[in-house]
Amino acid sequence: MHRDGIMSFPRRRHFRRKERHPHSSERFGTPQETHHPIDPENTGSESNYLKSLIDSHAKVTVVLTNGERLHGFIRYYDRYCFSIGLSAQGPRLFLRKASVSYISEE
Repeated sequence: MHRDGIMSFPRRRHFRRKERHPHSSERFGTPQETHHPIDPENTGSESNYLKSLIDSHAKVTVVLTNGERLHGFIRYYDRYCFSIGLSAQGPRLFLRKASVSYISEE
């Protein structure tokens, strides 16, 4: 017993708190979720857009990464490239998707 009739308890210093990141969701009991960026090729939106341009025979402007602009109609597409026809009966140009900055309808 301690003086004044109060019982004392031994101090335990061997217990340490687990260090946690202050913004971790561990404190809520759920593992922290990691978000992965969505790959545009897996969403299907690019292929749906190109298919709609083909079906509607819409005239488009394709702007390349070097700034060059091409006007015509989308005729064909696949995973890595597409073709643009400058007229209904004329020749087609095959372009890699990586070389295209954007496509806009006219």
